[in-house]
This record gives sequence, C-alpha cells and structure tokens, in this order.
Amino acid sequence: MSDAIHRVVIKCPATGAVVSTVLRLKPTAFEALTGEYSFRCERCGEVHVWSREKAWLESAWKRVGAGG
Repeated sequence: MSDAIHRVVIKCPATGAVVSTVLRLKPTAFEALTGEYSFRCERCGEVHVWSREKAWLESAWKRVGAGG
C-alpha cells in the first residue's frame, strides 16, 4: 500500500454495511492509532465506537475484498 491517504472504514454493526468512519489517514498513521473513536454512521444514524482492530483502510478492503 502506498503512503497515500485512505478512508478508514468499519462494518456497521446494525446493517453490516461497510461505512466510512470520517477519518482519512496514511497507512503509517493508521497503524499508530490507539484508543477508541466514535462517529455517527451514515447508514443507520447511530453512533458507533471503534478501534483500529475493528477498522481497515478502504483501499485494502477494495483490493482484497475484505470486510469481515
């Protein structure tokens, strides 16, 4: 993966859809994330709390078809 900026995504626990967390990071910054973050989901409207272990960079998901 390049050092480009990518959207950080998770799977919405309510709908199962892949959604953007609103963060956009370089892979090195993503790997350095610690703690928990929250955002209002564009799909279900709920606030989701997530950590790096539950997220991935969008380009990685598109490339390998991941999503959990």
